[in-house]
Amino acid sequence: MSDCLVVGGGIIGLSLAYELSRRGMSVTLVEQDEWGGQASSAAAGMLAPLKEFAAPGPMLDLGMTSLACYPQWVAELEEFTGGDVQLSMEGLLTVALNDDEQEQLLAKYHWQKEAGYSVHFLTERQQLAEVEPLLTEQAQAAIYSPYEGHINNRMLLRALVTACRLQGVVLHAGCVVSGIAVKGGRVVGVESSLGPLRATQTIITSGAWAGIMLEMLGVSVPVRPVRGQIAAVSSAGIPLRTVIFGTSGYITPKKDGKIVIGATEDESGFQREVTMAGLASVLNGVMPYVPALHSAAFLEAWGGLRPATADGKPLLGPVPGWDGLSIAGGHFRNGILLSPVTAKWMADYLETGETERLTPFLPSRFLAETDQAQHKMG
Repeated sequence: MSDCLVVGGGIIGLSLAYELSRRGMSVTLVEQDEWGGQASSAAAGMLAPLKEFAAPGPMLDLGMTSLACYPQWVAELEEFTGGDVQLSMEGLLTVALNDDEQEQLLAKYHWQKEAGYSVHFLTERQQLAEVEPLLTEQAQAAIYSPYEGHINNRMLLRALVTACRLQGVVLHAGCVVSGIAVKGGRVVGVESSLGPLRATQTIITSGAWAGIMLEMLGVSVPVRPVRGQIAAVSSAGIPLRTVIFGTSGYITPKKDGKIVIGATEDESGFQREVTMAGLASVLNGVMPYVPALHSAAFLEAWGGLRPATADGKPLLGPVPGWDGLSIAGGHFRNGILLSPVTAKWMADYLETGETERLTPFLPSRFLAETDQAQHKMG
């Protein structure tokens, strides 16, 4: 029996298991497929809260807090594992190609600047070219955010698996959960293809599948899969150095010789396949920003299922009416960005029971106390 059983081995589950084990807890982590095999490995690894969140509020605060955690978190992880996760905090551009986009961008710049964030509004061709020489001459303006960036999410996932193993986390890949175990009105673990797994605390971190997991208890949470289709091209002969965001796509130069571009948002259920229409949308969406991409060698394309919630905020904290059960999920496009802060704040809750910082993200905003009669199923 473990102190904590984490169900779902994506970026959130791995980060949480690593954090809990560092605090001296015994942890078991289960994943039905491969580690990070779903949305986590399909992501582009963006660390861009000022781009992602359109207004001040809890999500931007959460994103900025997590961004601030990243350098030390990664340094400790790399030192512990001996691996490199290619963290790049060298800034990014959000680009406007016409008057309407420039007006919207200027409004965003004003509130970000007034809120005290380090952003710059560039309108001169020379300014834009200094940041990114390959940016199209059609660019009218851009917000330059010098302290945001990206990471190689696949290398980060491998490092976290290694770190969990070194920390003594019990890792079970290919383990299918068939039921949530309840005893005396309390969740005590899960039933699985490996047999019963028991723990004092069970945490659901299964991404787009979190709703399916909780349905085993008759609990309905508004988490749904949203497909993202992404592609990669070779950076050979295209020395792009800055992440570029536009209204129709993003372009991310990686240190491994790839440029990652994306992404669609498809309501496709649990279908992960890349479609012709999706791939065309991704490729055509980015070429106006960097004309040199027309000659880029195509490498690969893939799809992933992002866990979306009804209000765009993740679910973090206890599941009402079910002692011993909590959730950390629904991070949508921002699981990579939000993994350090999610791990730290959820570990704080599991250690102390404190939920104040989690208030905007608590599952109780969607879930009333479960009828006590349901507990008798255990």
